[in-house]
Amino acid sequence: MSPRLLVVTNGHGEDVPASQVVRGLARHGVAISVYPLVGLGRQYPPGITLLDPRRDLPSQGFGLRRGWVSLREDLSQGLLGFWRAQRRTLRAQRGRVDLVVSVGDVYCLAMARLAGAPTVLVAGPKSEHIAPHSALEIWLIRRMAAQVFARDEATAGALRRRGVRAEFVGNWMIDSLEFSGETFGIPGDRPVITVLPGSKSPAIDNLLPLLRAATGAAARARPVPAVLLSWAPQLPRPALRGAVDALGGAWLDPHRFRFDAIEVRVITDHYADALRRATVVVGMAGAAHEQAAGLGKPIVAFPGAGAQFTPRFLAEQQRLLGDALIAAQTWEEAARALARLLADPDERRRRGEAGRERQGQGGGADAIAGYLLGRLGLERLSA
Repeated sequence: MSPRLLVVTNGHGEDVPASQVVRGLARHGVAISVYPLVGLGRQYPPGITLLDPRRDLPSQGFGLRRGWVSLREDLSQGLLGFWRAQRRTLRAQRGRVDLVVSVGDVYCLAMARLAGAPTVLVAGPKSEHIAPHSALEIWLIRRMAAQVFARDEATAGALRRRGVRAEFVGNWMIDSLEFSGETFGIPGDRPVITVLPGSKSPAIDNLLPLLRAATGAAARARPVPAVLLSWAPQLPRPALRGAVDALGGAWLDPHRFRFDAIEVRVITDHYADALRRATVVVGMAGAAHEQAAGLGKPIVAFPGAGAQFTPRFLAEQQRLLGDALIAAQTWEEAARALARLLADPDERRRRGEAGRERQGQGGGADAIAGYLLGRLGLERLSA
């Protein structure tokens, strides 16, 4: 019988490293099941068993971060009944899996433990740069996790000093980037502003201030930079077209529009290349900002609409990414920061190096997959 692995996640951002680890294991004969506690789990490759029930709640997993109104909406959509059903699903896995991987926070770890098998924690959401683990979290991790993989060396070191078996083995966010060599027809010496509105529904509402920041900076810069808008494939294209029309933009073809006299190219299927081609980034994203920092790209961000990119989240992200990120308050301030970065290669270099240092090298997904293969009694991943 093939070794059986259950992966439990509790966020769209956590599905990114989980899907990378799963890809590394699937070709080694491991029978893999995944249970996303938040969302539908669209990121996973074919052949992976997704457990039910799954659903998208109004808060999109952000819960109280969005406030009591959002929590009330979740409750009105059956949150408590859904939570009980999730617990039944996980308890039903007892005796059916050999190892469990929890990709998320301590809540995710506690839910994953219901499956009754040794559990490995991939602690993606928590970083020492944002907030240390509390005494209660440390106590729970010691009791429930056989091994912890932290998102950075600072966090791994802090956990080890408090008696937790923890390692940082590389940045799994970087591992998920797939480059194709696409240049978008932009000359190599032309600067580029890449716009990252995020991969959730508030991207529509955040489009106008981000475009204003990007085109405002582009109008000041010489040479005039190209502007790439990275539009997540799961977001509706008709909504983007309608939003651009409503904002006074003019479509030149299905992939380009003009806004404030600046041409904007929409990128849906070469996201990693759009990041790598960036001279500077402006956005309201989570994981995408971390990936940009890992590639050495300076980032400008400011608060937007929706549950995720609040002033509090932006402050946390700045603590996480350090000097890689400039936190502005308005699109006008962001436009000035972008223009300054475009004109100052030394500042871009300094902030880029800060991002690479904070994020660390890639390779985390393969290293975690190799550890899991060892726990399951299979050979390590070949180099």
